[in-house]
Amino acid sequence: MQHCPPAPRPPRPPRLRGTRASLCLALALTLGAAASAQAPWPEVALPAQARSYGIGQQLDMNGLPMRLTGFATETGPEQTTAWFRRTLGQPLVENRLGQQRILGRADGEHYITVQVEPGADGTGSRGMVALTQLRGVLQQQETIARWRRLLPAGTDITSHLRTWDNGKLDNHLVALNRHSEQLNAQRLTAALSEQGYEIEREFSPDADTAARLPAALAGGVILLFRGPGKQAMATITRDAQGQTSIVLLTSVQMESVR
Repeated sequence: MQHCPPAPRPPRPPRLRGTRASLCLALALTLGAAASAQAPWPEVALPAQARSYGIGQQLDMNGLPMRLTGFATETGPEQTTAWFRRTLGQPLVENRLGQQRILGRADGEHYITVQVEPGADGTGSRGMVALTQLRGVLQQQETIARWRRLLPAGTDITSHLRTWDNGKLDNHLVALNRHSEQLNAQRLTAALSEQGYEIEREFSPDADTAARLPAALAGGVILLFRGPGKQAMATITRDAQGQTSIVLLTSVQMESVR
């Protein structure tokens, strides 16, 4: 008789039915998912003489969690690219875009991208290492689907950028639809209210200000929100073709949600 490998017993587990083989398979999948969720970010070594600098702690661009590190080195682009080509491992994808050399390689559930280009003063080289966590796409799809439900029917989420830096989580969301500014403002206010925000102020440009603004902004609505340890601002504008854009910025101090 085959036996499942021992595993920690969760509190009040659900009662499972089926063959022992099915139980073993379910356990293996559960443990595999847990290991995947805890997979560490890969580390990419820089040339010994390179000077590195952070570009935010972490960001999330349209569903792809990313970590970025900039660097500068006295060696030229060809020599610097050759160093990464030797050290990144294989298989390696290499492309050129103008003066940029771009190297890429999959590493488990992450993807490593290195960009190298000539230095700003024409000497040495500079570049960036980007680590992308591929499994974040599903979470982003859920976020976009949720905002589509919260905003008026037919809304298209065109961009979502999330950044973490110094204990602060910032979100930048851009959405488009063909509904009025006021309907969008009502739905957005209701959605943020469910997330613990209270509207602090709603205003539109006065006549003098509107006269100096582009037509798309002259009739816009600006909403300011605040909550415990967080704040938000939304700008809603409608163009001459009847398309309305919603730009939402939120900022949360992560200590406030612990």
